[in-house]
Amino acid sequence: MSTHTVGHNEARPANERPQADVAYRRAWWSLVLYPVTLGASLMIGGGLFALLDNRVGDIPVWVYLVAVTPALLVAAIPGVLAVIQGRKAIELGRPDGRVPAVAGAAVGAAFVVIDLLMFILG
Repeated sequence: MSTHTVGHNEARPANERPQADVAYRRAWWSLVLYPVTLGASLMIGGGLFALLDNRVGDIPVWVYLVAVTPALLVAAIPGVLAVIQGRKAIELGRPDGRVPAVAGAAVGAAFVVIDLLMFILG
């Protein structure tokens, strides 16, 4: 059985490297979904706001939570996929899988923080 050495002196079977490369590419490609999921989350959140409360200005907290929760879940999908595939690439011997995983998590966290700041600051 042929092996090659990967970071931190870990020996991996040669047949795992292509799987690591696939996971690495999937992690990067999952980030391409951000524009699609951002658009979908804006439509979901806006639609739920319109259905639940058509007043302008003071939004009740329960309306905000009901409308924003599914929107944020949809917006977070690419980040979650990037983290899952990036970690899989790392486990299979591709340590640079951290880059798309961290990028996906950072963009997803930024969406959540921006949304919360918009609610808090009005």
